[in-house]
Amino acid sequence: MAKLKIYGTPQSRAARAIWCANELGLDFEVIPVAPADAKGNADIARLNPNGKIPVIDDNGTVLWESMAINLYLAAKHGGGSGVWPAGEAERAQCIQWSQWVMAETEGPLLTILMHKFQLRPAGQNPTDEEAAAAKEKLAAPLAVLNKYLEGREYLVGNQFSIADLNVCSVLNWAALAKVDLSACPNVQQWMQRCGSRPSAQKKAA
Repeated sequence: MAKLKIYGTPQSRAARAIWCANELGLDFEVIPVAPADAKGNADIARLNPNGKIPVIDDNGTVLWESMAINLYLAAKHGGGSGVWPAGEAERAQCIQWSQWVMAETEGPLLTILMHKFQLRPAGQNPTDEEAAAAKEKLAAPLAVLNKYLEGREYLVGNQFSIADLNVCSVLNWAALAKVDLSACPNVQQWMQRCGSRPSAQKKAA
């Protein structure tokens, strides 16, 4: 059977799929494609009509969108590990949290990152005011997560699951951008638990 192929780089959203593949102990290879180069890459054009990464090719099964990729990998390979819970309600919660983090946090986090690191060409990055507004917008979902984690070690059940991996992989952008999380100590402690896992430290095979 062919290796799982992950197209992207550890510095992009593909890091989420790389972490997931490592957590599941999969045999995989990373095909390095930077976000800026994806539109002109022949493999990406063939695999993803949107011209974006990450994309995976799992022995002929092609998927794009980072959350869909990770939920697929967890469902296929994670049943015995707890990464993909056994119960239908718990699996639905994994999907719920994965959708939540994208809908509620990724947009403002991306604005903050682009502003801090000036990721776009000159004159196209968010202004100071836009970055400040993004931080204000981010505060509400972080407060929701912080309250939910009170008395809990993980998001679903009592062990690490794909919900934790997916949500933490997005919120890692906050750490990268040095967003002040001191008002959310439960989130900080949970992120430390998730980030200390060997699979998170390894990142790439």
